[in-house]
Amino acid sequence: MSDLTYYNPLASAELRKLDAKMIADQLDNVFRVGRGAKYEDKMTRTKAINSMVKVLTDDTKMVKDLAKAVDDAYRFWGE
Repeated sequence: MSDLTYYNPLASAELRKLDAKMIADQLDNVFRVGRGAKYEDKMTRTKAINSMVKVLTDDTKMVKDLAKAVDDAYRFWGE
């Protein structure tokens, strides 16, 4: 995550978490409203966003880790 443009290593952990929450919220809206995704069984909006925030704030994680968190949280059209 630290190689992505949004990740600012000079920002405080609190500010990085706020940025990650905004990104996760936007992704959630795109997936559900724009792409018609539904949450997986026993998944909630809060759990989905928290799982993305956890990855987005961990500088050792990669985009594939975010993709896994998203795939675990959402059931996309055609799945």
